Amino acid sequence: MQASSRVRSLEQNPQRILIAKADELSRKGVKVYNYTAGQPGLPPDRGALEYFIEKLRSDPFKHFKYIPTQGLPELRQAISNDLRKYGGVDVSPDEIMIASGGADGLVLSIYATTDPGDEVLFLEPCYSVYWDLAKFAGLKPVSCPQTLEKKFNPEPECIREKVSSKTKAILFASPDNPTSRIISEEVAKTIADIAVDKNVWVIYDVAYKHLVYEGRHVWLEKYMTLDNLIVVGSFSKDIAIPGGRLGYVYTSKATIKELVKLKGALGIVAPVPIQWLAYYYLDKGFKEKYLENVLPVYRKRRDVAYDALVKNLPEARVEKPSASMYLFPDMTAYLEKLGLDDFSFTMKLAEEAAVVTLPGSIFGPSGRNHLRITFVTMNEDDLVRGIELMADWIDRAR
Repeated sequence: MQASSRVRSLEQNPQRILIAKADELSRKGVKVYNYTAGQPGLPPDRGALEYFIEKLRSDPFKHFKYIPTQGLPELRQAISNDLRKYGGVDVSPDEIMIASGGADGLVLSIYATTDPGDEVLFLEPCYSVYWDLAKFAGLKPVSCPQTLEKKFNPEPECIREKVSSKTKAILFASPDNPTSRIISEEVAKTIADIAVDKNVWVIYDVAYKHLVYEGRHVWLEKYMTLDNLIVVGSFSKDIAIPGGRLGYVYTSKATIKELVKLKGALGIVAPVPIQWLAYYYLDKGFKEKYLENVLPVYRKRRDVAYDALVKNLPEARVEKPSASMYLFPDMTAYLEKLGLDDFSFTMKLAEEAAVVTLPGSIFGPSGRNHLRITFVTMNEDDLVRGIELMADWIDRAR
C-alpha cells in the first residue's frame, strides 16, 4: 500500500529537517544557537493568561463547547474593532472567519479561490509553505523576484507582465517572511489595480503586521475592495500564541460563506478555548500592553544581530530590516569559497558548530545563497555569540 500521489508529491521541507537537528543536538546536552524558529521570543502576557484561567475556571464548559464554524461572535466583533483602531478600515464581523492559525487561513483561501491548473503569482523569496500549498493544490506558480538591491520589493513591471489570463491569484506577505520587507506603496497599488482590472484574487498574508520598527504596515484594503481581496491574519506573532493555532480571514460576505463551508468540512471549528483567549487579549487591552513591551526588545535584538553580522561577516550582504523577525543575508562570497550550496552549508554548520539557520533557497530561487536568521528568539549575548561561532567555523572550513 502507498500513500496518495498528492502527498507523495511533496518533499520533506528542509526547515523541518533543521528544526529536528537543533532539537536532537539540544537533547544531547549541546548548547545550540537556534535561529530557525519563526515565533515570538517573549512569552504571552501573564495578565492575559491569568484572566483567561480565571474565566476558564468559572465556566469551563463555555470555553470548550462547540461554537459556529465561522468563529466566536465576540472575537469577530473584537477583530472588527481592532482593524478599525489600527488600520482605519471597516470590516463587518460577518466578513470575518476564525481559522486554526494563519496557515489554515491560507489553505482555505487557496482552495476556495483556485482550481488545479490555475496560475498563482508569488513575490519570491516567500514563505516556504506557499510553494508546498501550490503544489498540493495543483497550481502553477509564477513569480517575480525580490532582490536585496531593491530592498526586496519586486519590480511593478514584472507583476504587470506575469499576471495573465491564466492567473487566478496573487499571494504575498507584508511584512514578509523571510526578507522582513514592508511592501512599497507603489507595489501595493500596482497589485490592487491589476487585480481589479484583470479580475484576479489577492491573498494578503499579514501575520507580521504589528511587528514594525520603522515605517508602517500597508493596509491593502485601502486600495481595493474585499470583492477581490482575502486578508489572512494570525495571532501567533502579535499576542505570542503560535502553539495555540489561531488566525483569521476576512473578505466579502459571499466569499466568507464559501470559506466557512470549507472550514466546516476540513476542520469543523478553530480551537475554541484559544478563541476566548484571543478575545480577552483584544477586548481587555492585553494586546496593546504586550506589543508595547516586546517591540522595543525586538528592535534592540534586531540591531544587535545586524551589527554582529556586519562586524563578523563583512563579506555578507545584508539589509537592516524595518519589520518582522528575520535577517536575510546574501552569503554568496563565503559559500563560493567553501564550495557549498546554502542547504549543505546550514547542515554542516549545525552539525559541526551547533549554529542552526535556514537556507534561503527553500523560500524560492531568489533566496539561493541567503540565510534566514531569526533575531527575536534569543537574548542579545546569544545572538552575538552564535554569529561569532558561524564566522569562526567559516574561517576554519576554508
